[in-house]
Amino acid sequence: MGPEAGLVLEAVDVTVSVPAGRILQPTCLTVAPGRLVALIGPRGGGKTTLLRVAGVAEPEDGTVTLGGVPVTDRSVDIGYLPVGDTVHPQLTVREALDYAAALRIADGREGVDRAARVDAVLAELRLGDRADTRVADLSTGERKRVACAVELVAQPAMLLLDEPGTGLDPALEERLMTMLRAVADQGRGVVVVTHATSSLALCDVVAVMGAGGTLRYVGPPTGALSQFGVGAYDEIYKALADADGPAVADEGEPQRLRPPRPRRRVRADPTGSLVRQTGVLTGRYARCLTRDGRTLAVLVAQAPIIALAIGAVLPRDVLGRVGIASFYAVLLSFLLVTASIWLGVTSSAREIVKERTIIPRELAAGVRLEAYVAAKVAVLFALAVVQVLLLVLFAVILQPLHQGFTAYVQVATICTLVAWVSVGMGLTLSAFARSSDQASSAVPLLLIPQLLFAGAIVPTGLMPGPVRILSELTYARWAQAGLDNALDLDSKLSEQVTSVAGYERSFFDLASSFAVLALGLFTFVLVGAATLALDRRAVA
Repeated sequence: MGPEAGLVLEAVDVTVSVPAGRILQPTCLTVAPGRLVALIGPRGGGKTTLLRVAGVAEPEDGTVTLGGVPVTDRSVDIGYLPVGDTVHPQLTVREALDYAAALRIADGREGVDRAARVDAVLAELRLGDRADTRVADLSTGERKRVACAVELVAQPAMLLLDEPGTGLDPALEERLMTMLRAVADQGRGVVVVTHATSSLALCDVVAVMGAGGTLRYVGPPTGALSQFGVGAYDEIYKALADADGPAVADEGEPQRLRPPRPRRRVRADPTGSLVRQTGVLTGRYARCLTRDGRTLAVLVAQAPIIALAIGAVLPRDVLGRVGIASFYAVLLSFLLVTASIWLGVTSSAREIVKERTIIPRELAAGVRLEAYVAAKVAVLFALAVVQVLLLVLFAVILQPLHQGFTAYVQVATICTLVAWVSVGMGLTLSAFARSSDQASSAVPLLLIPQLLFAGAIVPTGLMPGPVRILSELTYARWAQAGLDNALDLDSKLSEQVTSVAGYERSFFDLASSFAVLALGLFTFVLVGAATLALDRRAVA
């Protein structure tokens, strides 16, 4: 089944403003099926803004319809390709399309075989010989084609592409435009934002945007030359510069703008339940993580290395000794808590921000925010379990607990929950961060308060009142107390240690079960915070 015929995309008097001024003046544009439309003009001309309000975002004013129906009611029929990579590089081409089909094509959709659809798109974009190649190993031009293929797999009636030729040499750019010409000839409307002019003759319509978001011309490519009194398409830019003042805002610096609010895709045929989407996304994320073997090896190997360092640096058998040496038993539990926090935060701090160009597109394509976060949590929690088991195992080999099996279970449980809370904290950080480097740089800012307020370095009883309140709101404090109780430190600490160090025996009375409940609550709150932060980031 091909794309539904007769769906005309029509934008009427759409406008967008930012604090610096209006970046898209009242603009009208009509795209008919089978037409290839190029949006050209200088930066700041509103090309990307117009494309966004036509595809995935709400304009400040005006209407956008598809087939006479508000596009919000049938946005499933629009494919939108933003600037940047929107395909996971660890996947093969076929895997990327398989996951896209699973997320975008409803179960039981009449007449649609997802596997056959993937094969058809591979053939349509001449990617069959690269189907089993990882996206990371493709050329720039091939990656652009794969990104287009992801959008085409659900058979949209309209395909909107924002500068797909970026980074391509003239020959590859021409090949890409030729491919888009073929896509349009199959009955789809295609709109492409481009700064290249060598292939404009392939287009049916050229729309020229001027500075400040003003539509200066819409019509056949040759008519644009007459409109601006020039002999070559490249000269249109000079004519616009001579006629226009400086742009209100530079689309090349999106951090200065507040873009139109993205709209959630509305489906008449949802692709499945939250559980089903979570399953698909979890499988994809797990595959991507395991494919990145070096990163996964570092994440897993650091746990036993840290444990061996902890066990080696402390005096031998600190949990079997009495007197002043029992002070080191508190440090042992503190180091286990610290290591668990580190493992959780470092595993998750970059996991959302590294997909910052993928997430908005997938949310607009119908992926549920809750399913996306749940998939991240499922995989990272499983990774945390492996890390913590290795941490505890190697630590207790060098520092035996001298207690029954229950104590070992309690220690592993509390450390696992600490890592889970830290995963939630890392995901929250990742949702707010603007780059992976920024997220990594902020990790110490999350870790240090946990260390200071845990109650091991400075006992909570010695903290000033306001600081003690902050300590009560720090999950490391509850983990420390619960772990100390599981290790039975109340009975092992001598009076000499408590009097010199300032520990209050009541600190060690917190039942491990209560610590588990407290850490579970922290996990719930921080995972929820990550979801809210991601939702706010998606619409910011």
